[in-house]
Amino acid sequence: MQGQKARPNAGRPEPTTRDRGGFEVEVDELSPLAPIVHARLWGFWDLEVAERFRGEILHLARRLGQTWSMVVDSRAFLPQAPKVTRHRRDTMARVMKEGCRRIAAITENGTYAMQFTRIASEAGIANAVFVDPAAALKWLREV
Repeated sequence: MQGQKARPNAGRPEPTTRDRGGFEVEVDELSPLAPIVHARLWGFWDLEVAERFRGEILHLARRLGQTWSMVVDSRAFLPQAPKVTRHRRDTMARVMKEGCRRIAAITENGTYAMQFTRIASEAGIANAVFVDPAAALKWLREV
């Protein structure tokens, strides 16, 4: 499943771009313990993109069962405006009620890492930030 796609031949947007962002979401790993949803976020979102992301995640959550986790590649995602940040926090609270037990963010952007940690903690979901995708997956697989 995909949200708004990146421009053709543009590759991954540079972290400094202020263009409208997008996302991709897929269940990439069905482990014996719990499925892991893989998401990739980029750019600067408006509320319409944030709402589409929420819809995709909640739709997926209904198919995943009682327990699942999410790894989010946020390396091309920017710190977001307050209204989008609040929307994302509320989405985190909702997915937790749908069985998401942990969210691991992958980023090198310190400002975004702080924003993610704050809103995930406010939502009450277990969370961690990683630079290394393998370390993020290892943390999600822990019991």
